[in-house]
Amino acid sequence: MQDILTSTAGVKETSPDFRGEGKARRERLRILFLSHRLPYPPLSGGAIKRWKVAVYLAGNYDLSVAVLSAPEDLPHREAFLRLVNPVHFSATLIHRPRNALNLFRSWLRGLPLAVYRNDSPVFRAEVEKASRSADVLYLDSLLVLPALPEAFRGKIVLHAHNAEYVIWKRYAAREKNPLRRAAVLLEAGRMRRYEALACRRADRILAAPNDQVFLRRLGVNPAKWVDTSHLGDETLLDLPDIAFRGTEPALLHVGSLDWEPNLDGLVWFLREVWDGLKERHPQLRFYILGRGGGRRLREAARGRPGVLMPGFVPDLEPYHRRCRLFVAPVRFGGGMKVKIINAMYRGIPVLTTPVGAEGLEVMDRRHLSISSDAAKMLRDADHLLKDAGAWERMRDASRRHARERFDWGGVYGSLRSAIER
Repeated sequence: MQDILTSTAGVKETSPDFRGEGKARRERLRILFLSHRLPYPPLSGGAIKRWKVAVYLAGNYDLSVAVLSAPEDLPHREAFLRLVNPVHFSATLIHRPRNALNLFRSWLRGLPLAVYRNDSPVFRAEVEKASRSADVLYLDSLLVLPALPEAFRGKIVLHAHNAEYVIWKRYAAREKNPLRRAAVLLEAGRMRRYEALACRRADRILAAPNDQVFLRRLGVNPAKWVDTSHLGDETLLDLPDIAFRGTEPALLHVGSLDWEPNLDGLVWFLREVWDGLKERHPQLRFYILGRGGGRRLREAARGRPGVLMPGFVPDLEPYHRRCRLFVAPVRFGGGMKVKIINAMYRGIPVLTTPVGAEGLEVMDRRHLSISSDAAKMLRDADHLLKDAGAWERMRDASRRHARERFDWGGVYGSLRSAIER
């Protein structure tokens, strides 16, 4: 693994149009934003939240940014700098794959694997230097905690995208191989201890209410918690309703196909639901969009006509208008599922599970179809594919619910409270 550091200090002092009015930049709180990924482009759930927060912080505070960067981030750095215009920017390139050797090394270091894969001495040194002129450190996730300088005496705000240890526990419950299950449970325990450490180090913790249920069990001071939501692209609400008659008998999934909860759910859906649904609707297609996929998903799709994997698609609107149902069959995971919120924003009826519906405050068969049972999911999908009235009622109810509940204004208010309170 090689670390390559690039820095841009003193990036333009002028403010682009989206910046908020008020005090001059030199009079604002100085915030150092730390992330394990470049906050651009906003193509997935975590990336959308990261991007929207970075833009808000740049518009209201004196923002510096230090990120760990994957090779695929390189083409997007200039666009990020142009749009966000931070006072200081640094990116440390890191590539430490998820494999048995790095798992062993993580045990030697006493770190969860995900944290070890994002630990860089170059990044730590850059953060220590940049933190000397910061009032607030904003940790975009616990993965950047190893870079937190011991000597920093300002405010530390932690953004908990998920209750990470719960994801690992739920993963273990699904694992049939006893050796793998034992290894996953061990990782869940290590993540739980590390997550507790991250919460203790932070002065304020931004987390969705459904994740707080689990994170509060770590024994963290209740005064630290600040409610937040993980939302999607609210501009989808400005687009006109999709008409049932304008869609095709087609299913859609959008997400990172190398993220285990997505991969597991899709393989389960193909094996347990798709075949029966295809028998009832011979013309049915299933578009699975996103980077990755790997051998397991391709093996599950092989021999199943109508299952298509176009890969990454930059413009989703043609698929939104074409596909009659959105499928998110996640069986474990955490946080609010941004891909589901985006489908609700756009008015596409969604098939999902109780895990997928966590934190959304929705009703089954009104806002979404919710089931962990393959037979019920098949019946609901069959009904929504055929019944225009039921489809339109779910479209309208889910879109109305998303408009009323999933508003970025509340997220920004919570963020401001965490920083300034």
